[in-house]
Amino acid sequence: MMHKQPMRVVVAMDSFKGSVTSTEAGNAVARGVLAARADADVTVLDVADGGEGTVAALASVPGVQTLTCAVRDMRGALRDIPYVLWGETVIVESASVLGLPLLAHDEHGVVDPTSPEIATSLPLGQLMRAVIKEHAPRTVMVGLGGTGTTDGGTGMLAGLGGLVRDADGHAIDPADGNPLLRNAASVELPDLGGVTVQGLTDVRAPLRGPAGAARMFGPQKGAQAAMVEQLEAAMAVWEAALPAGVGETPGAGAAGGLGAAVLALSGHLTSGSEWVLENAGAHVWADADVVFTGEGHIDEQSAWGKVPHGVGVVARRHGAPVIVALGGAVGTESLDGIDAVLPIHQRPLPLAEAMNPAVTEQALTRLARQVTALVATAHAR
Repeated sequence: MMHKQPMRVVVAMDSFKGSVTSTEAGNAVARGVLAARADADVTVLDVADGGEGTVAALASVPGVQTLTCAVRDMRGALRDIPYVLWGETVIVESASVLGLPLLAHDEHGVVDPTSPEIATSLPLGQLMRAVIKEHAPRTVMVGLGGTGTTDGGTGMLAGLGGLVRDADGHAIDPADGNPLLRNAASVELPDLGGVTVQGLTDVRAPLRGPAGAARMFGPQKGAQAAMVEQLEAAMAVWEAALPAGVGETPGAGAAGGLGAAVLALSGHLTSGSEWVLENAGAHVWADADVVFTGEGHIDEQSAWGKVPHGVGVVARRHGAPVIVALGGAVGTESLDGIDAVLPIHQRPLPLAEAMNPAVTEQALTRLARQVTALVATAHAR
């Protein structure tokens, strides 16, 4: 007599920000699955969308080496920054040296409003230059997300050996502050010796406009209204210095305009969540009976490349059904590859209670148990 294979479940959860991490959310879902079906084969994937955690999500992939490079971060602190070497490809995270938490904050957690004048992407360029010198890779992949900079990638290009100049032809040193705000108007691109650069993006924002680097994301990096418009105007001057069409390309505005700098280097941009999920979990998708994903809040930006959208796209390629568990939503119509979107809470809760980590984990476990019981019934037929 033939026996059915154990039910196969993939869990790829994003964090529920302010409540639980992606790992905690994934483990809570896994507990629910096993409570409903103790013999289930459950794989919990580390996930990332190009921002913080991208290197960690790839660390367990066969053939990958996790190494470190001593670089000064955005605050000037010398740190051993982790990166991944995978064959002839190096993968680095912009957030590791430019992360939003590295900006100065007051006692209430508000970002210092002078940050946009000071913060530059110079440390990322220096990190990339160091790993290129060390490994001579064919490709450098850069996770673009979670940065505290809005400099259009001027600092990164300078850190790689390029030269940014103002309208009078004078060289601008990013170590002295944001080159955009000192009239960055031209650039001599660095010679990377044939190395290809690829950006892993978490958004599809253009360089400028309402959804661009300054207006959409500048305020969370300390830019007040007048500074937002100053950055937007400076970005227009900088865009004119770049190859035609770069600024309008989806993802050019990612990470404060780092996407535009990658494109200027003749590189290309791809969805970070899709790339990480496809590569970190290549062995699990095809046989999955159900996939769980989710995050604390889903809105119109989620379809720009956030984790649930990426999970849906990748799982659909392999024919696996996808369940999204969420804390709240503005709109889910544009998410691809999703079979069901379910709230984790059974009734409206006060925000403080809903954000309580223990409440969130219990809700995720309960939802996963209920869904798994239904799927298991169908699997048994």
